[in-house]
Amino acid sequence: MTCPFWRKRGTNLPEDVQENRKPWRLSKLLGYPSGDGSGREPRISEARSSLGRMIVPVILLLIWQIAAGWLNQPWIFPPVTRVIEQLVHPLREHYASGSLLSNTFISLLRVLLGFLLAAVAGIGLGIAMGSIRIIRNSLEPIVEILRPLCPIAWLPFAIAVFKRGTLPQLFGFGYTRTVFDQVQLGMVFVIFVGGFFPVLTNTLDGVMGVRRNYLLLARALGAKPMQLFLHVYLPASMPMILTGLRQGLGLCWFVIIAAEMLPGAETGIGYLLIFASDNAAMDIVIAAMLIVGGIGAILSLMMRKIMSGLIRWHGKEI
Repeated sequence: MTCPFWRKRGTNLPEDVQENRKPWRLSKLLGYPSGDGSGREPRISEARSSLGRMIVPVILLLIWQIAAGWLNQPWIFPPVTRVIEQLVHPLREHYASGSLLSNTFISLLRVLLGFLLAAVAGIGLGIAMGSIRIIRNSLEPIVEILRPLCPIAWLPFAIAVFKRGTLPQLFGFGYTRTVFDQVQLGMVFVIFVGGFFPVLTNTLDGVMGVRRNYLLLARALGAKPMQLFLHVYLPASMPMILTGLRQGLGLCWFVIIAAEMLPGAETGIGYLLIFASDNAAMDIVIAAMLIVGGIGAILSLMMRKIMSGLIRWHGKEI
């Protein structure tokens, strides 16, 4: 039996096969850069993708500007230009309550302290509850009762316990004239509660989901409890721990904004937002809202980058 004519060497191939055998055509079908090595097509595709992402925001900004000019009531619906003016001058003082930058920094400092405490306590207790049954059986009912409570519901309790105490006062210092004087212990406690339970529950689920074969093999090789913790429990539960940290950080940022809007707060981006609203300065309100949303997105992106760097092996294990 003779071979088909298109399998013979030479140019007796069908036109569509000859077309696909060209280097540039093969690279295009496989998704690689063009055969000339310039990478022109991927760059054009990336430019088109970036342009496509910008179209909708630009259209929305144009509609916003036109609608604000038609309404002509900046105390209700300010134009885009006034909001941008506030964003490009973050050091401008507003009603003796500080600038956008200073209030944002104070809110971030509060969140950082509360989140660090929540991360340390949540990871430690989650690993202990997941690996030691008696601790889990003793504490799980209490956790399940307290976990559904909204973190803001703890604010009256925090005010009653910590009153107006600040971080320097906790260590025996008075008024230090630093930014730490604006870090109220009550707000740090509320942030701690907001971030603690997502970290705890995800860590607990991660530890309890460790494969039994890993533990049996490690014990068979003579691993001690500390070695089990460092080389089995911690690496195997790391994806869930990082997921809890990401959720906890986002919730901490949400909690501090809500807590700063309540009576008793004197600084923070949430306080500036509600204070500007009381004075009908909607351009400051919208600028603060954009800052809150932007920082939330940046925090989430940072945690995603950390997760992708630390657990590249996730999903590839046997």
